[in-house]
Amino acid sequence: MKTFFESMKKFRVLWILVLVFAILVFVANETRLSREKIVYPESLDMIVATVQGKDITLRDFAVYVAHQEAAVQDQALAYDLDDTRKYWNIRTDMGFVNQVARNEAMSMAIHDELFYQLYQELNMEFSEEELALIQNNTEDFWLDLVDEERDVRLGIEKKDVYNTMYKIACSQKAQLVYAGILAVDDEDLDYASQEFLDFLSDYEYEVNDKVLNRLDFGDITLTHE
Repeated sequence: MKTFFESMKKFRVLWILVLVFAILVFVANETRLSREKIVYPESLDMIVATVQGKDITLRDFAVYVAHQEAAVQDQALAYDLDDTRKYWNIRTDMGFVNQVARNEAMSMAIHDELFYQLYQELNMEFSEEELALIQNNTEDFWLDLVDEERDVRLGIEKKDVYNTMYKIACSQKAQLVYAGILAVDDEDLDYASQEFLDFLSDYEYEVNDKVLNRLDFGDITLTHE
């Protein structure tokens, strides 16, 4: 009987050791993944956020990445023409510049996805002139990407840009309508405004930080050469 209990005790100790080892392996793997930067063209179907049950993939997010990186890079060039990477690594009250840029791009995408969904509920339509403007905006944005091969670094096609430009246009029309409903100025519902954050609080959304935080903003479409 004593031998049996001793065997059971050894078995429990072994089982605990195996469990601890498995947990350590899992934690180490999760830590490695959280630090491993995403290769954007290979990850376009990854979900970076969800708004009212609708997923925002990295494909959907690509235009915001390109737009935000280009905007911040202009500031970086003004800060240090010879070494733009310095600016991206500056710490501000809101975090490092690359983190702030990443979060701002995410805020834009959430804003536009929400108002796009609201646009669909309004049963509105675009005029021929408005559709032509969306197409022109797509062409201009696409040419800028192709000119510097940023389309390759993102792994997207022109149709992806058009889809996002269309969604942005829908968002802008819905924003105008809701500004009227709420009796505020259109700008009061921009993505960075407190009014919009209050408005957003009535809806369900979630950011997938495990994906977002692995986006190496400042080095996705840029080369710093």
